[in-house]
Amino acid sequence: MKTVSLIKILQNYPLFTENDAAKIISKRPEYVRNLLYRLRKRKLIYKIERGKYTVFDDVFIFSSYISVPSYVSLCAIKHYNLTEQMPRTIFIMVPKSRKSLQFQNIPIEFVKTKYFFGYKKENYKDFEIFIAEPEKMIIDSLLSKKVPLDEIMKSVKIKTLNLNKLINYAIRIKNKSMIKRLGFILEERKFKCRRLARFVDNNYVLLDSTLKRKGKINKMWRIIDNRK
Repeated sequence: MKTVSLIKILQNYPLFTENDAAKIISKRPEYVRNLLYRLRKRKLIYKIERGKYTVFDDVFIFSSYISVPSYVSLCAIKHYNLTEQMPRTIFIMVPKSRKSLQFQNIPIEFVKTKYFFGYKKENYKDFEIFIAEPEKMIIDSLLSKKVPLDEIMKSVKIKTLNLNKLINYAIRIKNKSMIKRLGFILEERKFKCRRLARFVDNNYVLLDSTLKRKGKINKMWRIIDNRK
């Protein structure tokens, strides 16, 4: 099979494996590995990790296929146009721990979660990707503590979010620290969220867990507003 024909077929895959390539060209594994090595040297394909390749340099196309099941979250904040800042790291939510990797100098980090819901299939550049719903993305961000607080707060926009869904997801998870932070943020954004108040206990938590324990006290949500 000619290289041009092979690449054209591989363009139908967001991500392909050595086995996929072997089935296409009907060759033995040794031949396939050498062929893929040569294609990489010619920069016709890219290696994602051992045994996994792509013809695309857009990480969003294949990121939710690296580990199955998984879905893109946290960095989806830019995808939904909830922030102007482009995330440097691609975050993939997975049910089991696995090592991070880099693709074309872009960090891809896998975040383990036991709350594996609130994501959907979405068309992206002629491919289906698995991505968090905006509401679940906010909750994932608060739970993971990997997204700057100001970016999370910017993403809470009444025209974009389904408030009932956001609150229902928070109640379903029942993480009190997350609920306190979410309730505080929603109330500051003029959302009505008193359904969350019954989950608030007497312990105070930091609004921004990366900063010092010093700031204004919010008794309603038991929050220490420690923003600079």
